[in-house]
Amino acid sequence: MFKGFYRKTKKLAAKRIYLDYAAATPMTAAAQAAMLPFLSDVFGNPGGIHKEGVQAKRALEDFRTQVARTLEVQESGVVFTSGGTESNNLAIRGVIESLHQSGRTYESMTVVSTKLEHPATLRTLDSVAALGVSVVYAPVKDDGQLDHAALANLLDSKVVLVTLAYVNSEVGVITDCRKVRRLLDEAEERHSVAISLHVDAAQAPLWLPCQLSRIGADLLSLDGGKCGGGKGIGALVLRKGVTIAPLLRGGGQEMGLRPGTEPVHLIAAFATALQEAQATWQTRSEAVAKVRDYALEATAKRIPQAIVNGPLHDARVANNIHISIPGIDAEFAVITLDTHGIAASTKSACSSKGGGASQVVLAMTGDEVRAISTLRFTLGSETTTTDIDEALAVLTTHLATQTAN
Repeated sequence: MFKGFYRKTKKLAAKRIYLDYAAATPMTAAAQAAMLPFLSDVFGNPGGIHKEGVQAKRALEDFRTQVARTLEVQESGVVFTSGGTESNNLAIRGVIESLHQSGRTYESMTVVSTKLEHPATLRTLDSVAALGVSVVYAPVKDDGQLDHAALANLLDSKVVLVTLAYVNSEVGVITDCRKVRRLLDEAEERHSVAISLHVDAAQAPLWLPCQLSRIGADLLSLDGGKCGGGKGIGALVLRKGVTIAPLLRGGGQEMGLRPGTEPVHLIAAFATALQEAQATWQTRSEAVAKVRDYALEATAKRIPQAIVNGPLHDARVANNIHISIPGIDAEFAVITLDTHGIAASTKSACSSKGGGASQVVLAMTGDEVRAISTLRFTLGSETTTTDIDEALAVLTTHLATQTAN
């Protein structure tokens, strides 16, 4: 049954245009090759003291070192997780619980974020708010960029954590993390406090530098599924001196911060893909940005009623095109595109179930009509201008049909 299904989908895939790279990326060839030995030859549990276990543990630590060198942190600062969602939970709740265990009351702490964040961040913030932690949302401009002056005014003596996405998963706006770090440094000096910066970098490795010292992050969340490293694996990366508390109880794996047998095969794939992504992000970003800009210009010509959500160029990640077409049934448009061999989305995959408006666009603009009519196209290295033309041809035909009806 599955062999036949695989052959069928493989044949279909050759004809399709995939424009949903923000939701999932294919595993790279290098990542696949790195993973294979740990599916058969080196299959032991890294916790074992026998030869097979020692082999697996040695490999695990080698891959931890590889990630640490890629991101320029100490090996002890790399905690492997199941992906971006878990990493965000561990970062936010881990900081809060660590401070609480050291004697701080929940009510004495404030976390600052924005309403544009991924559900993995927003729902985690809801959970700490239920404990009594004050959660404050900094305003953003109508293109999604952070209002730095407003953020600075929120940084009082109670703030212990600021959590922001490096790249917004829907509209592709890039946060100037270095500027945020400078604001935090000034607030720390002004109030004689320590404020941690957590950066959700799930969407960043293929397109931007992710070294902690370069962007000013204290904690960094990563997801293998977004950078060619496979689903079900990621990491929370910590700057030296940052302390968090574990969320789960069990064994002492991952420095006691994430119990459970480490999936060495997935870690191998993730470490390899991350290193590859960071070694080549700049050339990739420059090439794909040209296709993105072509798409934005072609969309403006062929669908003049389309509104671009997010900044146009410099503060927009290289592979993101996010538009609103007022009056369109966005989900029906995505289904129509799919039936014509084109994969796109309305918003973040983790926000899509259940339909409804884009909360990101609503938070940016306050325009509900604009928020319920969004389409997201996210490009990969293989995306061409011909792919863009084909997608726009299908979309414009669909729009004409809907208008006629």
